[in-house]
This record gives sequence, structure tokens and C-alpha cells, in this order.
Amino acid sequence: MRHTLFLTTFLTLPGIATAADFPLTAPVTEAEIYLQGAMLLRTGAVDLPAGDHRLLVPHSDGARLPDIALTGATLGAVEVLPDAVADGRAYLTDPQQTALDAYEAALEAEQLAQDARLRAEAAVTAAQTQLAFLQSIDAAGLDALNAEAMLATLDVIETRVALAEIARADARAALRAAERAVRDAGFDRAQAKLDLDATGATLGSVSLLAIGVSVAQAGPVGVAIEAFSQQAGWATKYDVALDADEGVTLDRKVEVWQRSGLPLTEIAVTLSTADPFAQTEPAFVPPDQARLREEAVESVATSSLQRAAPAPAQFEAMADAGPEPIVAQANFDGPVVTYDYPRPVTLPINGSLTLALDTLTLDARVFNRAAPRTDETAFLMAEVTNSTGEPLLPGIATIYREGARIGDTPLPLMPAGDEVELAFGPQQHLRLEFAALDNATGDRGLFFTSGTRTQDMVFRIRNLSDEAEVIETRFALPYSEEEDLEVRVTTDPAPDTRDVEDRRGVAEWVLDVAPGSETEVEIGVTLEWPEGETLIWQP
Repeated sequence: MRHTLFLTTFLTLPGIATAADFPLTAPVTEAEIYLQGAMLLRTGAVDLPAGDHRLLVPHSDGARLPDIALTGATLGAVEVLPDAVADGRAYLTDPQQTALDAYEAALEAEQLAQDARLRAEAAVTAAQTQLAFLQSIDAAGLDALNAEAMLATLDVIETRVALAEIARADARAALRAAERAVRDAGFDRAQAKLDLDATGATLGSVSLLAIGVSVAQAGPVGVAIEAFSQQAGWATKYDVALDADEGVTLDRKVEVWQRSGLPLTEIAVTLSTADPFAQTEPAFVPPDQARLREEAVESVATSSLQRAAPAPAQFEAMADAGPEPIVAQANFDGPVVTYDYPRPVTLPINGSLTLALDTLTLDARVFNRAAPRTDETAFLMAEVTNSTGEPLLPGIATIYREGARIGDTPLPLMPAGDEVELAFGPQQHLRLEFAALDNATGDRGLFFTSGTRTQDMVFRIRNLSDEAEVIETRFALPYSEEEDLEVRVTTDPAPDTRDVEDRRGVAEWVLDVAPGSETEVEIGVTLEWPEGETLIWQP
């Protein structure tokens, strides 16, 4: 049964309506959740008489005052009342009250089961006492009886002993059943307590938000309370599957969490990629004066300048705002993307849950990639194009290939139209081999002090399957940016691409390998440098 808080009313001047305090639960009904933080909307309604009153609403955000809008009344003074009431049961939401009723019923059932166990224990004790008494009767005390009376008495004792034995066995069975009932009732009570705790119900002291209202005409007054909480957020998770016929599909899920201290039960949820901590003003641009100083002094001065560089105001605000976000903040051009979840959501009071968002099919180029300098096999890759028309946020992707789970990998931010390469595990039938050949003029190692170094290398790819394969193979060729170090490289065959992805010296060969055959690439390197210098290089 819900307890009602006794509220003291007071009278003002004659002719003015009675003023009073009215409790109002105002549960959260909507939440717009950002990657870090959430805007929570609480709503409630109460019938009020005409006059000036206060609405008392549970408050869990310290001294911070939310935005408040009223219908049917005019807003007055608003204040926070820390630990205003000792018994929070008057402010339970309907789900919390239901959970409390279930817990109290389970607690009562457990106590009744314990009472039944005590009665069963008493029955066992009584049966044992009766049996002990009957067994204590001494046959010698029956000598005064004649034979017929003695036999009759012994028959009665035997019957009573048997009945007492049966009563004791029945009592023991009843006690075991009572103990099982106590155990089961204890589990039910413990589960009911967990369910109650999950609702965030506060049975002790509660801080309140006191909202002053002025009601011109008696009737319903609606309240909308909107507040930002840093203790919420969401992150994207993906199941990425590569199928030979269907291409690449992404099952997109979101992990939503909250620690706001408010129960979020059956609420409407909107997920937003907006960044509430985004930079709102240009960075401070300090003067850039050129100076001449001695080398040691210049180093110290530069370090001091770096330490003294002012931080933008927005970064200071973020530092004061609380803990770092649990996921990387979205950073992309274009409008904010929001997702309206189609069903009401219940978020654990201090936990998280995973929601299925949608399934996407992406355009992909599937190919083999090999790095024979370090790996033993080639890998199956997919160059995926984000053709969804919206950005795909970063998150952990679980990779599947032909229905088999390959592993987890971080998926980077993919703006609309962007591309990303995903790996789908080793190609065991494409074996790689690398060898640094012995040279008469060179020696192995990392440091060389002679003026010339030559090195021949070779890498091979074997195709153990019965189908031809194309492998995009990458190898880092040596290069020099020092005038005194000359590097000459020859390859057979020549690479198809040099300086791949703007990485100096990284070459790529697109190699066709027939079924059951092998192909190789030979590389020759000559390095020359002045006497007295030391070469640092390893093939």
C-alpha cells in the first residue's frame, strides 16, 4: 500500500485559498541520449486548488536546477531541498511501487514458510519425546499384572511405539518439505529484492525539487522537467558478415548506458550523434614571434611556451564536466543523425543494455592481401564503401565469414561515401615465404661499418588450392633521405604500385597465382655510404 506523505498546510490572509505542498513523482518519459550525456524529460500532472502551492518532485542532480515548464499554472520560485523527507515511499513510480509490493509479499511468504518450519520442528520433537517415553517403560514394572493383563499391556505399548515411529517419520518428512519451502521462499525474496533495486526505488531519505506554482483556477496542472545528465551515453557495435553471394552485411547494434540515479522505465528513446561538448568558439590564436637564442636556452624556452599555451575555454569546460567519454566522440561534417527507437526502452538504474538498430548491406570489393615479410599466409580482405547515405560511427565489430566467427576489430568512423578495409581472416591455402639470400659482399645484421652493402631477397607465394588466386602483395623497399647514403633497388618483376597510400618505399604487386603453383619476386638492394659512417638497416 502506498504511503502518503503528511503535508502541513497553512492559511494565508482571509479570503485567500489554502496553500499546500503536493508530492509529484514525475517519472522520466523521454530521453535524447548522446554519445556522452543525455537530455531527460520528466513529466507529471496533478489536480491543484486555486492558490500558491509547491510541487515536491524527487531530485537526484545535486544543486543543479533543471528547465521547468507548466501548463495550467504559473511558475514561481524553484529550490532544491536536500534530504527533505526520510521516507521516500510517497515518491515511488508505479513500476517501483509494484516491485515494492512484490518484495513485501515475498518477504511475508518467506516468514510464513519459516513459521511452518518451526511448527514442523515442534512436531518432530513431540514425536521423538513420545517415542522416548514409550521406550522407557520397564517390563519389570508389569510383574504385578496377571499374564493376560500383561500381554494386553505389551500389545498396547507395541502399537503405541509403532504409531510413534510413524508419527516421527511423518514429522521429519514434513520438516524437510518445510525447509525446502523456506529455501525457495528465500530465493523468491532475494529475486524480488534484486528487481526492486533495479527500479532505483529509494525507501530512505529523498532530496526534493520544490517548484512554486500559482494556480488561478482549480484544475489539472501539467509539469515538464528537462535536465541534462552527463551520466548516460551510447556506443555502436557491429556484427559484420562476409558472404560469397550476398557481400558484406552489417548488423548494427547500440549499447546504451545510464547512471543518472533516475529510473528510466518504458521511456521513448532517441539516439543522437550530436556532441553536447563540441567546440562552440574558435581556438585562441597566440602571437608567433620568431627569435634567436642559444640552442640550450631555446629548448627550455620552447618547452616553457608549450606549457604556458592557453587552453581553449571549451576544453576547460569539458575537463570540469566529468569523466572522459567511454567512446570516441563523433567527428564529421554534415547534419546531426538521430535514431528514434521504435519501442519503449527500460534502462537499468546503473547499467546498460544492447539494442538492435538495423541491418545494412554495403558495397564491397573482396580481395586477397599478403605481407610476406612478416606473415605466413595471405588474408581475405573487403574494401567496404559506406553507401548508406549516413555516417557509420566507430565501434567494435565482430567479424563473421561464411557463418564462422573470425574475431573482433575496431571499425573506424565511416562518413557517407567513405571506404574502409576490413580483414576476414587468413587464407590458409595461400602460403607465404620470405628469404634474405646470402651475399659474398655482405653480412647479416643491423649495423654495418663498411662502405658498401648489397643484399638479395626473395618472397614467394604458393597457391595450394585448385582455383587461381589474385593476391595484392605489399613489401617495404628501402629508401634514403640522406644525401651521403645512396640506395639502389631492383625488383623482378617490377611492382604495380609504389609508395602505397603515401607510405614512402612501400610497393605493391598484384600477382596471379595458378592452382597448385608458386610465384616469386626477387629484390636486389645496394647501399653505399662514406667510410667512417655506420649503416643502420635490416632486410
